[in-house]
Amino acid sequence: MKSGDKKAMRGDSDQIIHLDYRDFGRWKVEKFARYVDNLLLACRNVDLHTFRLHWDPHVPLNCNDVRKWIRYAVNHKVKVLDVELCMYDKTNLPPGIFTCRSLEDLNLQWSGAPFRDYEHKGLVLPDIIKLPSLRKLTLRDVEVHELPLESFIARSPGLEDLHLIDSAVCLEHIKSKALRRLTIDGSMYGPDRMTISAPNLISFECTGFSLEDIVWRDQPSLESAHIDTCGRTFGGESRFTGVLVHAKKLALFGCDIKVMLENELPTCSVFENLVTLEIGEWHLTKDFYVLLRFLQLSPRLEELTLMHKQLDEAEETEGMPTDGMTFQCPLLKSVTIQYSEGDDGIDKLVDVLVANGISSDKISVTSYEDIKKRAFAEEARAEEERPKKKRAKKNPDWEDDDSDEQSNPDDPSGDEYDPDDF
Repeated sequence: MKSGDKKAMRGDSDQIIHLDYRDFGRWKVEKFARYVDNLLLACRNVDLHTFRLHWDPHVPLNCNDVRKWIRYAVNHKVKVLDVELCMYDKTNLPPGIFTCRSLEDLNLQWSGAPFRDYEHKGLVLPDIIKLPSLRKLTLRDVEVHELPLESFIARSPGLEDLHLIDSAVCLEHIKSKALRRLTIDGSMYGPDRMTISAPNLISFECTGFSLEDIVWRDQPSLESAHIDTCGRTFGGESRFTGVLVHAKKLALFGCDIKVMLENELPTCSVFENLVTLEIGEWHLTKDFYVLLRFLQLSPRLEELTLMHKQLDEAEETEGMPTDGMTFQCPLLKSVTIQYSEGDDGIDKLVDVLVANGISSDKISVTSYEDIKKRAFAEEARAEEERPKKKRAKKNPDWEDDDSDEQSNPDDPSGDEYDPDDF
């Protein structure tokens, strides 16, 4: 392969292989597969530290090739296995992955169960799980039942990071003294409630659940939490603010979050360590109590983001009294208010903040629509700049011009492994 056609993968003394579809331009799937086969053949006599494959174009990879490459990585004592796919053709995840003794970091973010597989709500974990070196686990679109999770925790004594994304969770208990970071994102079915017993947890992210679904036992002292719930009310057994009160960073969204805070903030301790707060997803200007009380309890707050949500026509809200309530946040550096175009009452929210000593210069107001437009433009610009940055990194003397050579997607000479690429 010519040096000008190098792709974004690298192998070195640590044997790191990184394959990202964005670095292969207009290559066809067949050519990409031959390229990977040749690369692995050339590296067959050494162990592998990292195998990273991110593939998300419109044309899916042949899953037999994917399984072959994963088997190669497992057989070569891979420590970091990171595979993200847009489509997978089987319900059951490859069992060989889950008995790899060398694996320390496992990230499988694949699509859900194949179309028309009505028996399952996601990809299925194998019966036998034994990953003694595992420290970090990330799974997307999986079914998670009690027994497989217990196997992960019992047979991976060093597991500190557990992230379940877009997953169907059927759990009564998550219990681990080693767990430090936990993400549960998706939906819950089966048990009425899930008990979390992880006393050393420092980071918790929860999306898509009702707050009432979660019960804390052996309460941790979280440093950060991001909770975006879907419930309407809260009558939980746990005193939820007890796990949040020592956090440095909080993001709290949802109607049941609002109800929980209304119940617990009147007698809550001061958030002595809180520096960054994001809060909302309800009609902030109809009910100032939660915001004002939270700010009263946050003397060291530096960054505040308020996410306003207009009431639906059928919704009603009765705000708690705020007569005479004031707050002081002398360290506050910035306030961002986000809203939907057409929402009313934003000026009233700004006036309340200014009346409590926050300079209007520190307050910015932006719509969700503008945020999306900026994010889309930044993503498009990053994709456009990506090939130039990769080429400049490999050749500092390279200068961009309009005659940028493009790889021919049908040229078989470009898929041969060249040691100069590494």
